[in-house]
Amino acid sequence: MLSHRCAFCGNQTHFTARFGRTWDLDTEIFDGRTYQVGKISVAATCDACQEFNVATGDLLPMYRSTNVTEYLSGDKLREEAESMTNASWSPPSMVQADTEYIPQEIAGFFQEAHDAFSVGAFRGVLLLCRSVIEATAKINGINGANLLQKIDNMEEQKVVRPGTKDIAHAIRVLGNDMAHGDLDDPPSKEDAEDVLKLVRLVLDDVYVADAMRRDILTRRGKPIE
Repeated sequence: MLSHRCAFCGNQTHFTARFGRTWDLDTEIFDGRTYQVGKISVAATCDACQEFNVATGDLLPMYRSTNVTEYLSGDKLREEAESMTNASWSPPSMVQADTEYIPQEIAGFFQEAHDAFSVGAFRGVLLLCRSVIEATAKINGINGANLLQKIDNMEEQKVVRPGTKDIAHAIRVLGNDMAHGDLDDPPSKEDAEDVLKLVRLVLDDVYVADAMRRDILTRRGKPIE
C-alpha cells in the first residue's frame, strides 16, 4: 500500500498516486518465467492534506508488456504504485516534537532540532539542543560567563534539580565540538538521537512535569498545592 508519514501535515496516511514513470527496467528469469524489474517514481497526494510527496522504489517483479521507460496513469499507475517496494520519500518526513507545556521560545529550538534530525543534519541537532539549554537559562533569568556556569547557576537557583544539571552538562559537552567547529568527529544518528532524549529530560523537569500536574488537577477541580 502507498502509505507514509506526510512531510507536510505529519500524518501517517495513505497517498493517492497522480503521476508516475518506470525506469531502469530490466528482464530477469525466475523459475523459468520472465519478469520485468526496475524502478518507479510516483508523485502522490496525501489523503489527509492533499500535498504532493514523491516516492521512488522498486517495481514488483511481474510480466509487463514493455521494458522501456513508461509514463503511467490511471489504473496501471495505481496498481504499480500500490505494489512498489523499498520506497524512499521526498521531502523527508518531519518528526513532530511534543511541545505541550513548553514555552514558545524554547519550543521553536526543540522543534527545529527534530527537523534537523529528520533530514540527517546531526550537527544541527547537537547545536540546537545546546541552544535549548542556553535559551532555558535565559528565559529563567540565569546569567553566567559561559554555558557551564549558566547550567551550574540554574541548579543553584533551583531552576533544575542536581540530576537534571548533570544531564544539561552532558548536552553541553556533546554540543561543544559542533559549537567550536570541530571537523574531525562528526556526530552520528545515534549521537543525535541520544541528545534529543537528554534535552527532553531537561524540558520535562523545567517545564512539563509541574505544568502537567497543575493542568491535571485544575481539570478535575482539585486544589493546587
